[in-house]
Amino acid sequence: MNGTMDFYEKYLKDKFRNIDGLSKDDLSWLLLVHDKKIEYFKEERKMHFGAFALVAVLFFIILPQALSDTEFAFPLLLLEGLLLLLIVPYVFYYAWYENRLRKIESYYFVILEALNSKDEKE
Repeated sequence: MNGTMDFYEKYLKDKFRNIDGLSKDDLSWLLLVHDKKIEYFKEERKMHFGAFALVAVLFFIILPQALSDTEFAFPLLLLEGLLLLLIVPYVFYYAWYENRLRKIESYYFVILEALNSKDEKE
């Protein structure tokens, strides 16, 4: 069994297309490593969503004070502008991240299918 990350990265780069010739042990190892990678990305997804949600909530909490006629209205408006500048591109980044995670998750089933076909042949 080849248990190096280079082995995994090689097949990930190829989108796990040519894994039919691998042994059952290699496929099991790939499945395990890929599952851990998915777990990592899911945890990172939670952090990204949390950061996005916090910035969005902060934007709407500050908005009434920024629109009021107080001495702090102008600095709060500047802060609102900065938050808006952060939120808009982050929406696109989060969408890109989510699509990437879904693609990586789909590879799990490719490996699982190859492993199941090995089990059926034996």
